[in-house]
Amino acid sequence: MTVACSTGRHVLAYDCSVAPEPLSYTTALQSTRQFVLERHGEAGWARLRDAVRERHDIALPPEFETGGWLPTAWFTTALNVGRDLFGPPDFHERYGRAAAEYEVSWMHRVALRFTSPLWLLERGAEYWKRAHSTGRWEVEGRKGFVRGTLRDFGVVDAGYCDSLRAWLLRACLMTGASRSFVAERSCRARGADVCLFEGTW
Repeated sequence: MTVACSTGRHVLAYDCSVAPEPLSYTTALQSTRQFVLERHGEAGWARLRDAVRERHDIALPPEFETGGWLPTAWFTTALNVGRDLFGPPDFHERYGRAAAEYEVSWMHRVALRFTSPLWLLERGAEYWKRAHSTGRWEVEGRKGFVRGTLRDFGVVDAGYCDSLRAWLLRACLMTGASRSFVAERSCRARGADVCLFEGTW
């Protein structure tokens, strides 16, 4: 059972260095909240919070402050419950595309236009360490092709991998590679040892 640690409207941050479970930066849940609010309003966000609490004993706060860490399972659970409540079947993919839009600032988008999907994933492997306490990326590629292998992420969840693939594709498109394609070739949630993504452009 995940025990919530919150006071009023904001959740208390975990100490990433001593927490016993996988953690993710609050940006992930901020993006989840924004995605739900834009499509289903405040009532939809309240409905999602109620369902997550009733089904999983996780008390999500109404808002999330920037600068803290929360259990990764809160994030993936919220997405799965959101799909069940609101649909459609490609809920995770839609979230992933939207999250890339939320999380890549206008200034970064301008810079991305002068890069490539390979550059993006190589830098993203370093950014991952600042966004999640578990998981590591191995990236290789050449012009027109990139492969990224995610190992040892603390949560195994097929829906999250669907959203991650969509996030990667949208971010690749931001580089100006208009014919980008990203596929997940293997997934731990489907029995593989690693989650392996390949992209072409």
